[in-house]
Order: sequence, then C-alpha cells, then structure tokens
Amino acid sequence: MKKSLALVVLFLVSLVTPMVGTSQSESPVDLEVLHTVVNPANNNTYHLLSAASWEDSASYALALGGFLTTIDDEAENTWLFDTFASWDNQSRHLWTGLSDANSEGDYRWHDGTPFLYRDWGDSQPSEGGDEHYVHIASTNMGNIMPGTWNDLENDPQYFPVYGVVEIGPGADYSLRFDGDGDYVVADHDEGLDFTNSTNVSLEAWIYPYHDEGLQFIMMKGDYGWGLYLNGDSLAYASQYSLSQHPVSNATVAVNEWTHVRVDIEVNVGGQFFINEQPAGSIDANGAKLPLGDFGSNDCFTSGEDCDEFYIGRMGAGCDCNFFEGMIDNVTVSSGSSANQEQAAVSTWAFPEGEGNMTLDSVTTSREGSIIGADWVMPDGSIVAQAVELFSDEEYTVDDASEGDTLLFFTEVEEYTRSLTWFSSSFKFDDFEDPINYDVYVGFNTIPNQWNNDDYFGADFGWAYHELSWPTEGVVWFVLIPDNDFEDLTINIEIDVADPPPTLDDMTELKQSIAVTNQQIQSQGNFDDFAMNYYYINVTEPLADLRVRTYGGRGNVDLGMSYYSPPQPDFFWGWEEPASDEETPGGKNVEVQETWSNEPGNDEEVHLFDVEPGLYYVTAYTSRMAREFTIIADFVYPPENVDPEEAITLTPGIEYGLLSGYKGLSQYFKVDVPAETERLIVDLSDGEGEASLYMRLDQAPTRSTYDYHSTSEGADDRIAFNDPTPGTWYILLVTDYAFTGVNILAEFADRYVWDYDGTPIELFNDESLDGISIPKGQTIEFYAMLEQPGNFFIIESSGGSGAIQIVISGVQYEVIFTGGGGRPGGDFGLDTELNDVTLKSGNSGTNHRITMESPMNGRIDIQVIGMSDSEEVSLVAMWDESEFPIEPVEPEEPESVDTCTETAGINFKQLDRDKSGVLEGGERDSIDASEESRKSMDLNADNEVEYGEYLQYRCTCDVEAQTVFDGFGQGRNEVTLESLESHDWINNFDFEEINANDDEFIDKEELELMLLLCETSFSAFDEDGDGVPDKDDAFPNDPDESVDTDGDGVGDNADLAPSVANDLIYSSAALVFVVLAGLVFTFMRSSKPEQELKEWGDEQRIDAAMFEMGESGSESFTEPIEGPLTASDNIMSNDLTESLDLQSSIEITSQQLLDAPDDSLMGMVLNGKETIEYPSGSGALWVRDEPEHPWQQKL
Repeated sequence: MKKSLALVVLFLVSLVTPMVGTSQSESPVDLEVLHTVVNPANNNTYHLLSAASWEDSASYALALGGFLTTIDDEAENTWLFDTFASWDNQSRHLWTGLSDANSEGDYRWHDGTPFLYRDWGDSQPSEGGDEHYVHIASTNMGNIMPGTWNDLENDPQYFPVYGVVEIGPGADYSLRFDGDGDYVVADHDEGLDFTNSTNVSLEAWIYPYHDEGLQFIMMKGDYGWGLYLNGDSLAYASQYSLSQHPVSNATVAVNEWTHVRVDIEVNVGGQFFINEQPAGSIDANGAKLPLGDFGSNDCFTSGEDCDEFYIGRMGAGCDCNFFEGMIDNVTVSSGSSANQEQAAVSTWAFPEGEGNMTLDSVTTSREGSIIGADWVMPDGSIVAQAVELFSDEEYTVDDASEGDTLLFFTEVEEYTRSLTWFSSSFKFDDFEDPINYDVYVGFNTIPNQWNNDDYFGADFGWAYHELSWPTEGVVWFVLIPDNDFEDLTINIEIDVADPPPTLDDMTELKQSIAVTNQQIQSQGNFDDFAMNYYYINVTEPLADLRVRTYGGRGNVDLGMSYYSPPQPDFFWGWEEPASDEETPGGKNVEVQETWSNEPGNDEEVHLFDVEPGLYYVTAYTSRMAREFTIIADFVYPPENVDPEEAITLTPGIEYGLLSGYKGLSQYFKVDVPAETERLIVDLSDGEGEASLYMRLDQAPTRSTYDYHSTSEGADDRIAFNDPTPGTWYILLVTDYAFTGVNILAEFADRYVWDYDGTPIELFNDESLDGISIPKGQTIEFYAMLEQPGNFFIIESSGGSGAIQIVISGVQYEVIFTGGGGRPGGDFGLDTELNDVTLKSGNSGTNHRITMESPMNGRIDIQVIGMSDSEEVSLVAMWDESEFPIEPVEPEEPESVDTCTETAGINFKQLDRDKSGVLEGGERDSIDASEESRKSMDLNADNEVEYGEYLQYRCTCDVEAQTVFDGFGQGRNEVTLESLESHDWINNFDFEEINANDDEFIDKEELELMLLLCETSFSAFDEDGDGVPDKDDAFPNDPDESVDTDGDGVGDNADLAPSVANDLIYSSAALVFVVLAGLVFTFMRSSKPEQELKEWGDEQRIDAAMFEMGESGSESFTEPIEGPLTASDNIMSNDLTESLDLQSSIEITSQQLLDAPDDSLMGMVLNGKETIEYPSGSGALWVRDEPEHPWQQKL
C-alpha cells in the first residue's frame, strides 16, 4: 500500500517538474486572460494570456474557441505589437501561432492558414536546436528589432512569453476548379442511394468566374440528380434531357460568393433559393429524382457502374460541363416516406487544405478524390507552403507532381534594377516527356492563372525570366508543373542600383531648354566610364519623355531611367523586344530604363506613358565628348483619345509629330468627297511600332474595322480605290510605343496592281511593293536559288487586309558518312532531299516563313487573299550554305502548257467580273507594257476580247519565251528534245538557231530566235488558210473558204460552184429517166420476129378472153395480108429515128460546148478528176492528170 502511494506521488511530481522554472510559465489550468481587445480591421477578438509555453498557450486557445494568432499582413503585426507588447506598461514577448514543429522549415499557423506574410528579425529564423516556435520581440534582442519575429524553443527558461489568442473563423479552405478537367469524385455507397427518398435538398457555396454555358456544381451517377448553372441561372437536373430541366427565375452573380440551394419534394414540387431568397418554383413534372442509372452509351459500352458522385462537373455519362471557379460546403440532404425530416447525408467542407483527397464530414468512410482542383483560401489565394528565395542562393525542389502549386517569394528593396529567375531540371531520358511548367508572378500579392502581373513558361525543363525595375516589396512566384518532375533547381539574381546622388550633384533638365557646352573626359580605359548626371522633374503625366544630345565632338551615350541614374556598366548594348504573348489576367511589366549608344553625339532616348516623378539621365563615354548639347522634350497626352474628339485631317497636309504607347488610342478622321478614285492614309518619319484601323462613318476598333494595317514599324499605310463618300475615321494604336510620327491623308488617282496569272520572279532582298490581292485570288511568285542555302525567308508586310503565304520547295538534310567503324576511315557529307510545303497564318498582312536548308532551284510562293488586301510588300531573302553541298540540276518537266492553254487560264483569272472581255482594271492587270496593251486592242474599243488576248499570248516571241521558261525552271538552257516535242502554235526551226550544234538551246540562242521568228498563228484564222474567220465560209476547213452558190459545199469541192447542188441532182435525175426510156425502147425493138409473133398471139388470146375486140388495138383486129420480113420490122423505123435523133443531139452538144480552161480544178470521182462545165449545164469533163486538158465525158 505504501509502495503504491509512493509511486503515485512520484508520478505527480514528475508532471509538476516541467512547470517549475525561472520563467514562471503556467500550466493550462493556471493560465488566465490578462486583456481582451477587438481588432477593428477584421472584427476578431484577441485575448492576451498569462505567460506559458507555446504548447500550453495553444491548448488554452483551443479551450477558448480560438487559436494562437495568425498574422496576415504588416498592419495586423503592427496592431498586435502596439496593443499587447507593452500593455499595462510591461514589456512582453508575444507568442504567435506560427510553428515548424511538425516538419523542419515547414512553417504553419496554428489555425492551418498558409504561411505567407512574415517579418523575421535579422538572421531569423535561426532554426537552432528545438527552436520551432515563433514570437514577436518586444525589446531589442541583439540584432532583432522590436516588432520583428524570432524562433524559440517551446518553453524558454530565460524570459517569459505571453500567448495571444485570436477568436475568429480560423482557416477556411475551398477548392478552385479550372473549367477544363478539374473535379472531385466519390464512390457510391448506400448513404447516396435515394431509391426510397421523398424529399431532397442540394446546396453549396459557389464563386463562379463567368456565367457562360453549363457549369455543374454536383451530379450523381449517370444523368442523375444534380445542381448546376445554366448561364447565370440555377438549374436542377431532373431527367436525361437538359432542355427539360427547371431553372431559377433569379440569377447568380459572378466573381462573388453565393449560396445556392434547391429543395425537391419528389413528384410534388420544389423551390430554388439564392442566398436564402426564393428564386423560382418547380412544378411536379420538374420534381423528379433520377437515381443516376440512365445507361448512357459511354457507360453501357465501358461496362462501368457509373454511379459515382461528382463535384465540379457533369456526371459519369458525360466528361463535360466543368465548373470554373471556387466551390465550398457542398451538402446533400434527404428524407424518406418513413421519416419526412431531412438529414444531411453528405457534406464536403474541404477542411484539409492540402493533398489530393478530401473526406465527407458526415461519414469519414466516404472519401473524395481531387482531380486537378487547387486548394485555395476563400479569397482565392492559393494554399501552399511559401519558400523564400535569396539572391545567388540555389534552391532545389526534390519532387513535384503534375498540377501541384509551388509558392516562392523574395524581398525586393528600393532601387532594385533587375530580378532574374533561372530554373532548370533535366532529369528525364529518351522515354520520358521533358519537364514543362508555368510560373506566375505577382507584386505584393500572390498570383494565380487568372490574376497575375507577369507570366513565363519553361521548355524542356529550362526557364529564364528577367524583371526590370520590379516594384519594391515582396515578389511572389507560383509554379505549376505540367508533369511530374524531380530535382528542379531555382536561382534568382537581384541587381540593386546605387542610391542616386543628391540633386545638388546633378544638372536639372527643364522642358525644351537646351543645356549647352557639356564636357565628359574619361581616363581612357574601355570599361572605365566617365559620366554626367541629370534629372528631370515631371509634374504631370506625359505621353513621351524624350532626351536628346547633339553637336560637339567625340562620342557620348545616353541612358534614362526611373528611381536612380542608369549605370552603363550594367548595360549589355541591346534591348530585348517586348513579347506579344497574352497572359490571362496578366499585365506587362513597364520598361523604366532606356539606352542609346549610336556613334557620335547624336543620341535619343524615350520613356512612354510617364507618371509624375523624378527621372534620371546619365550621359557617359569611355573616351571623350565635348561641347555637346542636351535637351529634354515633353509630349503631353493627346486629346483625341475618344472618337468624339477625333482630329480632322486636311487632305495632302501632314499632321504630327505624334507619340504613342500601349493602351493609348488616338482618333482622326477625313472627309472623302464623291468621285474620289483613291484614298491613302500614311504614317511616316517616326520610330517604334504603330498600327492603323479605318472605318466609314463610325469609329473603328481593333476587332471592328473596314481596313487595317499592322505592319512592323511606324510606317503603316492604308490605300484603296473608290472609297465610299463620307467621313472615314482612323484609329492609331500600338502594342509597344512610337514617336516622331506624322500622319497624312490624301487623294490620288486609281491604282491597279498588274497581274495576269504568270508567276512573278522575286530576287534576293529586293522588295516588291504595292501588291493588291482580291479575296479568294492567288498570286504566284517564285525565287531561283543558284546554290543550296542555310535559309530561305519570305516576308510580307504593310498595306491592309488579310493574306496567307504558302511556299513549296526542296529541303536538304546533311548526313555525315564514312568511317564504317574502321580506323582511318574517311568521313564525308551526304544529303537527303525532301519536298516541303510551309504555310503562314491567315490574318493580317505581316507574315514571315523561314525554310531552313533550302536546296538550289525553284521555290514557289503563293500569296492568297483571305480578304481584299492592298499595298502589301513582299520580299524574299536567302544565303548560300558554307557546307560543301553539291547543287542538284532541276529536272525538266515532261510537258508545259501550250500558248492557247496558257491564254485560256490567264484570261479566266484576269476576267474577274466574268464579262468575257478585259476592261478597266482588268485590262491594266495584263502582264505587258502599256504599249503592248494598246496594240493588243485591235478594234480600239478599250476592251480586250479573248481573241485579241490569245493573239498576243501566241505571237512567236511570247510563245517561245513562255515555253522556254516553263521547261527551263530558271536554268539557262533547255534540251532540244523538250523543245522539239512541244506542240507549238507557230513554226520554229531550232536546228537553225542551235549555233553550237549541241543538245541544248541556251538563252543567247533563244534571244536570236526571238529576233528571227515570224508569227504564223492568227487567233482570227482558225484553220490557217490565210482567210480571216470573219470572211471564211469554212473557218475550220483549211481547204475551203468560199461557197459561191450557198449550198454549204465549198467551191473547191463543188461540182458546179455557181449552181446549187440540189438543182444539179434534180437535173441528173431527169436525164437518168430519159436514158432509161431510150434503153428500154432499144431493147424492145431488137426482139426476133417469132418472138414478136408469139407475143402477138398471146395478145390475141388475152383479147379474146377478156373480150377486148372493140376496145383493143386495131393491129390485133385487122388481118395480116402477107408475111413480114426482117426489113418490115415495125420497130425499125422508130428506133432508127430515135438513134439518129440522139446522135444529132450529141453532135450538136459537142459542137456548142467549149472545153474548160486547164487551170480549173475539179474533184476526183471514180479515180478521175471531174468537173461540170459550164456550171449548171450538166456537161461533165474529166482528165487523168492535172496537167492534161479536159475531155468531155460522153
């Protein structure tokens, strides 16, 4: 018994022993509240505790319903120090809620709030031994100043520390969803089965970033119950068809927290609530409770259950309709018929603040997986452990996962000239993706993807970014990996300028007052600069602050900056061009330092969009500068920044000098009278970058305009024909800055770009200007490279409209060969050729395409009009490779178009209005001299018909040159075989001009052929018979041209050229009938007597049979008195008379007709040349040979 009592006493003593010490700290039960104050800044209540250890004070704070204090900013830190550190006239060190006891260096606030703001004392935190707890020093502690922070052990024995308790909401975390794949998903369980539920309530706090489209807050399973935003209205998912879902009659605001809720009594009705206010009723048809087992295609084909609960996206049936914004406190409540009272069955408050898992507050067995969403505080700031970066000290991130948020910061002091970030990680191999990540920058506020001051990205693990003159204070960096990585090293370098000299040591530059006779003398070393300092007191905003030096001898350079005089030893001699990449919510860091280092004393520097303050100028030299003058000029912001204040330009008179900077808009206008042929608006004389936009009768914008020019530089130009009469408004803007610009509006004569479809050759570094391209038209160019090159660049700029460029050529790849693994093996170069086609973008007129390693030969370029474009400039540039690449000889094409085919293609392109003739601008676009265009118009009607154009294209010299170029592909010679195989329209004798009797025709021989050739082709004599088509009765028959008798048969082939053939054929038919009758008579009279007798007997029998006595012939009724002899033949006299008559007719005809002249030509019939002569007489004449006389055909 005594032994047991002794053990109990010993145990109690052991508990009391840590409490006894010189610090007089107390146990939690002995702690008391010494003082209570409400902070007016956040309305939280603060209690000052009696002295105790950090852990005891933290326990007592929890008992009071709070936490040891969290310090969010400098103002709160100052208030705590002023309020409690010397309360009751006693100096007290104060415990804060900050500690890294759980993980060395990983500081967290007692309430779980991320550690962001800090105010460490000098060389703190020291992190020595057990020093894991942070206090506010009330007095000097060596170098640690009052009000700054120091880390201590849990229960320091050398002085007491008093806890400060903060009673407030504590840490409250939310999840931020990016609207593109972020969500939370939890598996189904019995608690989420609403089969027997009769009433349901769905609610959440949401902070949407926009009100466009469908954004699901929650949904169960496959098209089950859910709550979402339809635009700016609240909607309830009551069935499969989204169009049938009920929606609220009130709206949800964007960019602010809103409580949304829907109550459903199944098959009875329901109600929407927004911020606890009724927002629309739901009828019985909309009060359905789908369980999420619809069976959509994706779920059916995958075989998955598709019964999960989703937050931040639509359900399992559609990987879509993601929420963009923040969500917190999602609650689902349900009641059944057996128990009508609702109870929360699922609540997601997201209390963890870190990790990729979150637990349901109703049942810890329900776990949600966080896919991509970020932990944030209610104000949207990220929840991450902040790591401080120090200049020239390397920091290594051991590992990070895709989508993690890494937070860094560094302190920027006054006069910081530059802050440079460099990070790299190359820990990947050939089978892994290279490391990529994004870094967002914020000045004195923690940035994110939506709200930041700057942004840069990493490629292949490497990132570099420089901030010029960063804002004094804390610069925050948020790094988000695109994939997992290891061993990322981060270095920052901070360059702090020397404090400026006193103003007494500098010369003041006043507006437009020259300071003369300035002298600078260096010691002569290259890196030893001698400097003069100046300052400018700017008292009101300026569009442009300009400082110039001029005159005198030597070489002076200039620098100008804000904050402090620029130091030339930090100047690298060039300025990086500003990036035109846009960052969501980002801002460009303003350049507040500028340099000029031209030869001599003529220097000029500018700062744009200048705010009031002191600006410093350094004139410096490493040698000598004497008797130069320096002057400062102020350009005040323009007044024409609104369309209503547009300045009216007088045609033909320049207006200037103009300066501008990003964000500044300047408006002008010009009145255009009727019948103006051409309007030109031109910028000139300036430097920098500027853009022009024009619109009729209304002010243009960057997205709404009639014409625009965005060429590089400050010499933009817009010009177009036939402007609509009225007032044309002009907008002058820039993405960077410009200065010294004049603007001119003028009227001019109509201008037409000449193009007839023939490809135009571009020469190296020779710009072709003034190109006009109608929408949908393609203009072809080409360049001839004599040798392989390192690069080929085609660049377009200027003018207005939108174009696209396409280039096609041959690219070589160098292959190193040789060796074969043997010692002493020879190494060499080989090339592999590939056809390549490259395209530019299709907006604007400023494009640049670079083809690396172009092979010699022809590169084809197409410029396509995406809209009507004018005044475009085009330039091609290339070099010659220093590699020993052997040029390749281009292959001749197998064939090229004939001149008639080329004419047809070109005429169709030129005839833009499809009228069938070329007139006005179409005529002027013909690729020929003005003299040729005039001579082309044969009928002088100011129009070129197709025949006239064809005649020009097929003249012998044009045909020969075009075909030679087609086969030559830019070479100086073409094979004789190719030329002789071509289907020429004109006649050429290539053997005659082939002076060196080789297998080629070169350009010199071609020139000879162009001089000697004669055009045999006529576009107006299609059959080439020498008779123009208009006079040729047979324009397609080279053997016929006249039809005298109009019978459709040419005279050369006509039997009787002067008599119509139908008359000849009818006469011939009559003659044939007569001849047939004569032949029949002859045959009748030559029958023998017995045959005639028999015939007579037959006749008599027939007569008797048919009683033909009286009606029959008398010869059959009268008796024959005596026998007949041959000489008594009854036919003999008639036949003899007939033959005699025919004979006499023929003799008479022969005596009357003269033979045709031997020069007359006939046609070949039955092997003999035959002619009817005289025409229409029926008399035919024949001969065997053309030289024989004509013989009448009997």
